[in-house]
Amino acid sequence: MLYLFRALLLTAYFLIACAGVVLMCLLRPFHRKNNQQGSWLLSLGRHLVGMKLRVVKDNPISDQQQAIYISNHQDNLDVFTVTAQVPANTAYLGKSTLKYIPVFGTAFWLAGNLLINRKNKAKAWETMAQVARQVKEQHCSVYIFPEGTRSRGRGLMPFKSGAFALAIESGLPIVPIVFSSTAKNIDLHRWQSGTCLVKFLDPITTDGMGEGDVRALADHCHTLVQNTIDELDEEIATMASVKQPTAEVG
Repeated sequence: MLYLFRALLLTAYFLIACAGVVLMCLLRPFHRKNNQQGSWLLSLGRHLVGMKLRVVKDNPISDQQQAIYISNHQDNLDVFTVTAQVPANTAYLGKSTLKYIPVFGTAFWLAGNLLINRKNKAKAWETMAQVARQVKEQHCSVYIFPEGTRSRGRGLMPFKSGAFALAIESGLPIVPIVFSSTAKNIDLHRWQSGTCLVKFLDPITTDGMGEGDVRALADHCHTLVQNTIDELDEEIATMASVKQPTAEVG
């Protein structure tokens, strides 16, 4: 019963928050601060389900520096966890069909995020070259889920090449943002549903790389992210065994 109530509550909050983001963006469409502030508003939904979020390691680069941020993509709870740690001046990169989702799609577009058509795989590098030009012109960072879809409890999925092609084409470093496994550690049936840990990894340079290095770079990043997920999950298990209190992100 608690799970059903929370599912309905989170759905209602998601729609209300998206409507709030739309209103904010209508006042200043495509403003650079829209994305971070709108994401923060969505992230507050985690408080409705007793979920705690703790940062193990903060962003190693400043807001003035550009980067390609990559993150593991797990389930619907990402809307309330990933959004809590979106660096300033960062745009999400998403598929063009997102704009057709009622309310959310409008908010996503007006917030100034980047939309691409992923159907034409033959022109993938050309597409990323176009996005790289946009990123340079707007002098912004980009947030990408390299798995391309939610893993839904199946563990970290293989990384697609787009994020790494973009990083190499734009000459920007990659900064992984890794979240602990929500499928293992968050239970909406419990009053205190659990803790999510997040860790920023050190920047990975793309200097001197070309198109031929994309796959190796993707595999290297996948290994780093997987190892960090395992590390964070182990830390949560240790915390649970000693019932150690955690400080929550505001």
